Amino acid sequence: MRTAARRECGYFAAVRRLLLTLLFVVLAIPAAALAVPPSILSVSHQARHPIITFAAPKADDLSIRFSTRPDRATDGSFLSENSAGSDSVSDSELQAGRWMYESQLDPGTYWVMLDASPNFDLCYVSGGGYDPTCADGYSEIAKLTIPEPVARYSVTSYLWRYSGKVDLTLSARPLGVDRPYKVCYRTLAKTRRCLNGRLDGYSWSSAATDELSVNTRPLGTRTLFQWYVGSKLVAQKTVRTK
Repeated sequence: MRTAARRECGYFAAVRRLLLTLLFVVLAIPAAALAVPPSILSVSHQARHPIITFAAPKADDLSIRFSTRPDRATDGSFLSENSAGSDSVSDSELQAGRWMYESQLDPGTYWVMLDASPNFDLCYVSGGGYDPTCADGYSEIAKLTIPEPVARYSVTSYLWRYSGKVDLTLSARPLGVDRPYKVCYRTLAKTRRCLNGRLDGYSWSSAATDELSVNTRPLGTRTLFQWYVGSKLVAQKTVRTK
């Protein structure tokens, strides 16, 4: 009986040691698996320069990535074909928790994500892994909308007296897309006429211009010209045409 009791006690002791070993193994799992991801606190822009405030505790390196779609690969990164740019956060920006992009983004909808690496000296845990309070890996994504800036229109004219025509130039600043327009006026006989043109916009940081010429023969001494984009009157000017 005593032998059986000893065996039973030995069995339970072995089970207890096994459980303690398993507990030790669980506690010894590298803390990197539990590390906190960086987080985006706010997303905005100033004159199309994105501004992001964030939290990335004890991060040594932080980058910001932009995508035209929210799709992500299995490792958490954006799909490369949708990339719209990226930038590294400086040490001073990392400490301040605020970043502003030096480049302007074109109008549109973007998705933003952070990618952080922990500071080795502050976060490495003896035996392997990182302190779970350190930021590591990809953040959740946030949506950023850059609205189309308001184009400012201006017009100039030049009268060619001997050839009997007047050149009319329409400018829009800034303009990054093509935009059809028309310029309308009335002849001396009060007949309304319109000419169609198109502004070829190529950059949201530059102006676009287009020129149309009107024969002055049927016009009076002075003529009011009006420029329309769609149904909206964007500019008008009274021009000496004789």
